Amino acid sequence: MSSNGRQQLSAEICARIVRSLGSVARRGPGDLAALCRTCKAFQREAEVRLYDALYLSDPARAHLACTTVSANERLALLVRTFCFTVETRRPLTHSFWLVVKHALDQMHNLEHLVLYDSTFANGWVLEPTQIRFQLRDAKLRFMWDAQLVAFLEGQRKLQSLHTFDRLDDTNRVPPAPGSLPLLRNFDGTLMVGMQLLDSPLTHLQMMVDREMLPSLAGLLPRLRSVHKTLRSLSLLDVPEDLVAETSAILASVCPNLVYLGLIPLPPIHRHDFYHSLLKMHSLRCIQLDVLAWSPHPNIHAQRAIAIEMRVYCPSIHHVVFWIGQTRFRWQFVDDAQEWHSHVDTHQYPQFDNMWSLAWT
Repeated sequence: MSSNGRQQLSAEICARIVRSLGSVARRGPGDLAALCRTCKAFQREAEVRLYDALYLSDPARAHLACTTVSANERLALLVRTFCFTVETRRPLTHSFWLVVKHALDQMHNLEHLVLYDSTFANGWVLEPTQIRFQLRDAKLRFMWDAQLVAFLEGQRKLQSLHTFDRLDDTNRVPPAPGSLPLLRNFDGTLMVGMQLLDSPLTHLQMMVDREMLPSLAGLLPRLRSVHKTLRSLSLLDVPEDLVAETSAILASVCPNLVYLGLIPLPPIHRHDFYHSLLKMHSLRCIQLDVLAWSPHPNIHAQRAIAIEMRVYCPSIHHVVFWIGQTRFRWQFVDDAQEWHSHVDTHQYPQFDNMWSLAWT
C-alpha cells in the first residue's frame, strides 16, 4: 500500500497485462502507448514490449521513432527488431536517412533488420564502424556494393539474408572468404548468391535475370561447393528451353536436394527433365510453372502429372503447380496412398516461402 492509500500494482501483474495485449505487429502500438501514460509501473513493462519490435512504414513515424531511440540509450537497447519498408516515388531526404543511421548505431541489441530504400542509394547508413549489433537475419534493399559488403562482413552471427538488388548492376563486390560463417538462408540475385557459396547454405533462392542466362550453365556447377549442406534450391525466371540442361546440372552437383523450384515444366518432351529426377533420391517437394501450357492443366491433368513424377522420383510427396497467381498444392498421403489437393489464389511465386521451410 502506498503512502496515499492507493494500492500499487506489482511488476509481475503489469507484465502479465502487457503480455495479454499480444504482439505489436498484430495489434499495433496503440494499447501499449496508452499503458505507458497510465503509471510508471505500466510504463516500464509496456516500453519493453513497445520498443522490442519497431514496424514502420510511414516516413514521418519512422523519423519520430528513430529520433526518440537515438536520443534515449535505455530505449535503444530494448530494440531487437527494426523494420522500415515504404514504397514511394519521392526519394527520402539525406537528413531522414541520417536519423535512421544514428538510431541504428544505438541499437546494440538488434537481431532482426528489415530496411528498404527505393532508390538503392543509401547503403551508407549501414557503415560498420559505429555499429555494435550482431544480426540473426536481415532483409535489405540497397545496392550490393563495397559499403554493404563491409557491413555484412562484420555480421558474424547472420543466419538469413534477403537482398533486393538492381539487376542491371553487374559489378558486385564479393565478401571476404569466411566472413559469413553461419549463413544458412539466402534470397536474392544469382550473381550475389554465387558469391556466398563459402557459407554453409541450406536454403537458397536466386533470381536469374536475362543478362545472366548465357552464363547460367557455367555458374550452376559452383553449387557443388555447398552440396553437403544445401537442401532447398529455388531458381526464379529460368526459361523453359534451359530446363533440361539446368536440371541435369543440378542433379549432378546437388543430388541431395529436398526441395526444388520453380521449374517451367515443358508441356511435351519432358523425358530429359524426368531423367534428372531419377538421380534425386531425397527430393520431397517440387514446384512447377505451367502457365505456358495451352490449355492449362486441369485438376485431373495435374494429378496425372504428380503420379508421373513419383514414378521417376518416389521420394516426392509435394507437387506444386503455378498458373499465374494461382497455386495448386498436391500432397501424397502415404496411409491412403492417394493425392490430396488445395488451391490458393492471389499468390506470387517470388514471395512464396515454401523453399525456406525445414523440409524433412
